[in-house]
Amino acid sequence: MKSNRNSSGVCPAKSDKNISGLCPVTGKNHGAEEQGSTGNAGGKSSDPSLVPAKCPFGYDSGTFKLGPLSCMICQALLHECSRCKPCSHKFCKACVSRFKDCPLCGADIEGIEPDSELQALVDRFIDGHARIKRSHASGEAEVLCGKNKVIYEDVSMERGAFLVQQAMRAFRAQNIGSAKSRLSMCAEDIREELKSSEDILDLRPQLGAVLGMLGDCCRTLGDSPSAITYYEESAEFLSKLPTKDLELVHTLSVSLNKIGDLRYYDGDLQSARSYYARSLDVRRNAVKEHSTVASQVIDLATSLAKVADVDRNLGNESTAVKGFEEAIECLEKLKLGSEQASLEQRRLSVLDFLHNQLADK
Repeated sequence: MKSNRNSSGVCPAKSDKNISGLCPVTGKNHGAEEQGSTGNAGGKSSDPSLVPAKCPFGYDSGTFKLGPLSCMICQALLHECSRCKPCSHKFCKACVSRFKDCPLCGADIEGIEPDSELQALVDRFIDGHARIKRSHASGEAEVLCGKNKVIYEDVSMERGAFLVQQAMRAFRAQNIGSAKSRLSMCAEDIREELKSSEDILDLRPQLGAVLGMLGDCCRTLGDSPSAITYYEESAEFLSKLPTKDLELVHTLSVSLNKIGDLRYYDGDLQSARSYYARSLDVRRNAVKEHSTVASQVIDLATSLAKVADVDRNLGNESTAVKGFEEAIECLEKLKLGSEQASLEQRRLSVLDFLHNQLADK
């Protein structure tokens, strides 16, 4: 798999046209950012706090793609890069291990072997080019080595957002090891930032979100103890923050529910109820302040159902019925417009579950 590098020299990180939607770390639309950056005809920024474009690999404009360093299967940067025999095409080990024929050329895969040279190049890319952080609010920027924080002019996203983007691609393709690796790097970076800049409040919800995603990775891998540890740390960070932000409220309550789910499946009903109840409290408070936000009302009904289900399993039938009935009342009062079709589908799904629960009493 050879690079199609052209004579203009282009930075791999900037031109990824698959970037879209909001990043869970920054909350920004990187697709929009990229359009804005490519629209600068001179390729120069008016912001004096940006370091002149100096990609460690020599790519300085906006059309080079990450293809040579990426896995065709998961569309993320290579992780545990492996070469197929005899065709020599290269993929992530976890991705290609699911195939008997090469996904690129169709040749029979007689075996796979590590490609340590290409993996080292990917690791250098991440450690060098992707290790980018904003640091200069004003004044002259510097290009320094080590842990000093810089941002290159030719890159459309910061390191944390870049790593999360790669992790999400890998996770969707079921390459959980790759996703976990990238998220771990991101969490480590944020922790380092927090050590030196405790007053940067926006880093805490970012870390909470990344820890929650790490919990998802561990849960998918069947490592429940590690998943619980990550979810608990995520909840600890998020619970200390102001609950005005609905996205933060949702992330916190979901982390608590996920711990409850794992405790529930492990048979520890009392512990499960404790976490479900904490999530319920968070969502009750959110609905008090945002009673017209449909998603918050549906979340509240879902938490009521979870607590009621555990109560029933603990033998508290009357308490369970009250919980189910309160959840039904919340959802039946909720009126959604035609433009909220996805929420309406979710509302009806939860409502159907609740009616079935009451029918079983």
